Amino acid sequence: MSYLYLIIAVTGVTILVNIFYSIRKKNLVLTLWDRNTKLDSPINYHETFKNFYENTKRSSMDDYCVDDITWNDLNMTKLFEKINFTFTSVGEEMLFYRLKKAHEKHLIDEEIIDKITGDKEYRNKLSLILSELGKVTHANSSKYIFGKPDYIINKMYFILGVLPIIGLITMIFSVQIGIVLLLISAIVNSFLFYTTRSKNEGEFESLFYCLNVILTSRKLATLNNNADFLIRTNKLKRTPFISVLLLKDDSSGSNLVLQLFTLIKSIFLIDYFLLHYIINVLSTNKDIYEVAWREIGNIDCCYSISLWRKTLPFYSLPKFDNSNTLIIKDGYHPLLSKPVGNNFDFQKNILLTGSNASGKSTFIKTIALNIILSQALNTSTSREITLTKGLVYSSMAMSDDIEKGQSYFLSEISALKRIFDIRASSKDTFMYLFIDEIFKGTNTIERIAAAESVLNYLNDTNETRIMAATHDLELTDKLSTKYVNYHFREQIIDDEIIFDYLIKVGPSKTRNAIELLRITNFPEKVYQEALINSRELTN
Repeated sequence: MSYLYLIIAVTGVTILVNIFYSIRKKNLVLTLWDRNTKLDSPINYHETFKNFYENTKRSSMDDYCVDDITWNDLNMTKLFEKINFTFTSVGEEMLFYRLKKAHEKHLIDEEIIDKITGDKEYRNKLSLILSELGKVTHANSSKYIFGKPDYIINKMYFILGVLPIIGLITMIFSVQIGIVLLLISAIVNSFLFYTTRSKNEGEFESLFYCLNVILTSRKLATLNNNADFLIRTNKLKRTPFISVLLLKDDSSGSNLVLQLFTLIKSIFLIDYFLLHYIINVLSTNKDIYEVAWREIGNIDCCYSISLWRKTLPFYSLPKFDNSNTLIIKDGYHPLLSKPVGNNFDFQKNILLTGSNASGKSTFIKTIALNIILSQALNTSTSREITLTKGLVYSSMAMSDDIEKGQSYFLSEISALKRIFDIRASSKDTFMYLFIDEIFKGTNTIERIAAAESVLNYLNDTNETRIMAATHDLELTDKLSTKYVNYHFREQIIDDEIIFDYLIKVGPSKTRNAIELLRITNFPEKVYQEALINSRELTN
């Protein structure tokens, strides 16, 4: 009898602990907005936020995207992390997809964003619904939009799952036979359950998550008074009654109730019955599931965008036209804590010069990122922007590739060649091209000659807007009839270099490399000889 009391006591304590953690999580969720922070989620070692993008690639004829080179050039992994306030794996996948496929037509519901921003009660209810669905590190819930689940149900498991029930019934007529049947089937089923668990974990988790996606979509439809969606998914309203069976045991082993519950599920192989049910639901309601999945992704993205906007110094909603230009007011880089805004009119191709650390690369990234963010998230880190929609490609942060045995120069050649190939295959598609320190991996004579040729060629292509940065001032003269010159400048005051990071018209007239030798206390002989060498080379 004392054991029974102990079990009851432990169960009671476990339930109270679970209630405590549930209340604490709820309170945490309700404070995220005011603290400008995101809900902690499992570390995504598997990068499953890429799943939807990868799944759409297999079924899409459109190969255009913010490719890996451009993504890395613009440090968009860090930007994605900064923007990503999503609660769910669905929202996270949708956010990543929109940034990668920025050129596509994305419907951003500004009314929902305004409601999330201004209506605290609505925002709190939405946050709690989405946080309940949450994120998982193995689930690939979007793949079922594009095909049937690839998990094959073994019918033998259903027979084995029924045997413990038969054992219980047999005990009515023969206790001994019933107990033997129950024990043997329980041992066999538990062995099968735990030995195949890790093998099927990813597929199980994906399918279980899919069911919760459907449940969450109906909760959102109720919150948003979407009667049409509720009617359309009316036949799925029975799914909440089995959602309790989807609970997973605590991997830490501290939750005894869930441990016991999992053991019972293993004895009766309940998960296999659930899998059969979920596969049937997804197979017969594929169109409804896709709508449900996208609805969650879109509204979770809206929450993420609205909170990200809240953290910005200021932002604007972009205006789009077909003038093949870009005009931006107070545009700034979204990753800088103390950014400097610049006004800029990108109507002609640009050649950008300036000293080291003066702001050239940051400015190029500012313009490129604002083009992507305007199209992908209907948000610009500026006070105002008007632009033409188009693809963005860059060649900037090249490096030696040790694994491929490829030098810096060959890496840059490859990056530029892929721009030529994309431009040649898509002559009617408007593109923004950004090139930083072109051909810096080779000698001066060949660098200038090759850069002039490349930039001349790209200038003569239609539907193209180019911004290129260089330290070679010779190019400003050679390309003066085709490229408009802009520069960034510094001042040396009391042996300190001061940058204002404001773009200015015309080519650069200053150099700071040799002065840096003096300011950083190189030997005087080195400094003086460098000055002499500079004059000789200039002459």
